[in-house]
Amino acid sequence: MSASLAPFERPRPGASNTVFKSGPLFISSKGIGWKSWKKRWFILTRTSLVFFKNDPSALPQRGGEVNLTLGGIDLNNSGSVVVREDKKLLTVLFPDGRDGRAFTLKAETSEDLYEWKTALELALAQAPSAALVMGHNGIFRNDTNDTIEGSFHQWRDKRPVKSLVVGRPILLALEDIDGGPSFLEKALRFLEKFGTKVEGILRQAADVEEVDRRVQEYEQGKTEFSADEDAHVIGDCVKHVLRELPSSPVPASCCTALLEAYKIDRKEARISAMRSAILETFPEPNRRLLQRILRMMHTISSHAHENRMTPSAVAACMAPLLLRPLLAGECELEDDFDMNGDNSAQLLAAANAANNAQAIIATLLEEYENIFD
Repeated sequence: MSASLAPFERPRPGASNTVFKSGPLFISSKGIGWKSWKKRWFILTRTSLVFFKNDPSALPQRGGEVNLTLGGIDLNNSGSVVVREDKKLLTVLFPDGRDGRAFTLKAETSEDLYEWKTALELALAQAPSAALVMGHNGIFRNDTNDTIEGSFHQWRDKRPVKSLVVGRPILLALEDIDGGPSFLEKALRFLEKFGTKVEGILRQAADVEEVDRRVQEYEQGKTEFSADEDAHVIGDCVKHVLRELPSSPVPASCCTALLEAYKIDRKEARISAMRSAILETFPEPNRRLLQRILRMMHTISSHAHENRMTPSAVAACMAPLLLRPLLAGECELEDDFDMNGDNSAQLLAAANAANNAQAIIATLLEEYENIFD
């Protein structure tokens, strides 16, 4: 019934993150005391656990419906797994953050329960370091009342198949077909106007249900953001839209060009090379999107004395969303890690990729005016 464990290997260029396990599990939208559990299809990699309504590898659904990602959590190596065999419950615990995070799932059989436990423990052992997964914004909400009894909360389970907000192509990320500003563009403007004085903006996670509600309200006609809205909610809306783009804001070839430019020792030559990489290798829609996101980030970081979000802090929150291919292993990094050795080498390679991604974005922020003059 469930897929077998897949051996871990460093993702090859052009390949997706290795899948440790996939198969059905149950989630509850209102805690484990809620009697209604819904079956969803889960996919586990070393960086995330995401779920779909149905198996995404199955044949297309009737009417050409898109099997969208319903939710997911970012993994880090601080996590642990606890099982309750009598109830076939599986809880993933993270000590990070003020109250920690905990997510509970239910297996169909005891065999499934322990297969998932083994797979999760393997993935967590090879997940990125908790110190590198800053400003995590797992789509599931943290149950701060009881972290062990916490549960998954569903993400846009009733959202229309064709969303006006998420899953848009890069070309339409910033403006609608009629030329008007998109949801993302309006959200960016809101953050630039009302988010600069909010401590921890882009790092502090909002309630996922509030994020979901705001997206739905937009789709139902509330298309303007007001000054009294929660900046953390709007910030998470921006991150969610970027996460759900059908392709990376920065393509793999452009990530490689930025990486090569960043390796140049002399600062003046390095900045010039990064500027050339953006102007010469980026498709126009991707360049516009990156520059627009960076402009918002630059505005936020320029008020670090008020919001405590330095260029490095902002970069740590946003780099994984902007430089997807680099963190997925699609860009060749020059390192001395023996990928045929133990898991520590693979973890070091992942940390190296994350460090490079954060450093590149931080440099683009610090030198924004020189690169995008």
